[in-house]
Amino acid sequence: MTMFMHRLAEVLGTDEPTEAPAPAVRPALAVARNEGTDRQVELRCLAEQYVCEANAIIQDEASHLSLEDQISGDELAFTMTCRSHRARVATHYTGGSTVGQLLLDDRPSSEPQELSGPEALPDLIISLVIAAGLHNEQPVHLS
Repeated sequence: MTMFMHRLAEVLGTDEPTEAPAPAVRPALAVARNEGTDRQVELRCLAEQYVCEANAIIQDEASHLSLEDQISGDELAFTMTCRSHRARVATHYTGGSTVGQLLLDDRPSSEPQELSGPEALPDLIISLVIAAGLHNEQPVHLS
């Protein structure tokens, strides 16, 4: 099992109230198209890996996380969902630049923000799982 899987199993198996970790964010600023695209692709690839790892730990298939891509003419995005809780990671294209954006159902932000980097994805996914109420109700089987 990976470090992320151990961490998620610990969160799911606790009887204590668990505060959701806040994923590290930064102000959303315009960057060159190639840099913004690289960031989005890296986040998307890692998100798929983490979602698969999380679903291997979450025993109830009805509570598994989903990952959905959204592509339009001026945006690349993906949404991770756990029950009714969502996190959307997007890159918007304008002219020769891009701007990243993180949208969380449970944590609205007045200022545009983006994930600080791929190291923020585990906290984002664990916060979704906690917001969806999976902790304290999931049996955990560690291999």
